Parts: sequence; C-alpha cells; structure tokens
Amino acid sequence: MAAAVLVVPVAATGCGGGDDNGGGGGKGTLSTQDNLKVDQDRADIEEFCSVAPVGKGDLYDRAFFSVVAAVDDLTIIYKKNSDDIFYEPIKKRNIKMKLLVEDLARKLNGCGKDGKQQSQELSNSLQS
Repeated sequence: MAAAVLVVPVAATGCGGGDDNGGGGGKGTLSTQDNLKVDQDRADIEEFCSVAPVGKGDLYDRAFFSVVAAVDDLTIIYKKNSDDIFYEPIKKRNIKMKLLVEDLARKLNGCGKDGKQQSQELSNSLQS
C-alpha cells in the first residue's frame, strides 16, 4: 500500500499527454485521470498477488475486493481506450494498453483460484 502512495505523486507530475478533466489524453495516450487509475489498479493487482498464497483472512479479503474493483476499472478503461498508451511514470516508458492488460491477466493467472477468475475477466475484455 505504501508503494501505491509513492507512485501517485510521481504519476501526477510525469504523465505525458492529457488534459486534467479526465477526457482523452490526445495523441493516443490515456488521460491523466485514467493513467492514475490504471497505475493504482496495477498496484492493487501486485498487492493481491503478494497475499494470494495466504488464501484467507482479513488482509486477503481486502486485497481480493481491491483486485475485483481494479479488474472492473481496467476493463472499463481498456474498452474505451484499447488503442491508447499507458505512461509508466517510475520507469518513464509507454506501454500499449493491450499489452498491459495481457500482462496483468497473465500475472493474475498465477495468483490462486481467485486470481485465475479475475484473469479470465481481463482476458474477456481483450476479446470484446
């Protein structure tokens, strides 16, 4: 969770492209708002996968509910921006949304039964 807090200020200052009202980022990049959401969703998936081996308990439950919301959010953002670029602020690189969603689906597939289910949800968004 602390890593996600550190990422947000960097993402806000380093995002290339977009207007701040949540609209399209222009030139094929995500808006600043969508870029921040995607960055948070990635962090939620990382956190879930780190606690997935436990498989139960309060921490697992919180991470699971966060990952479900993250997958829903990523699905919505991907469907409206499938050809756009996500700007990864820490590594200062651009990633195509399709590649990012595919990578996150693969990651979730290795995170237990619940991770596999969420992986399938992301994979379904790629088919639409």
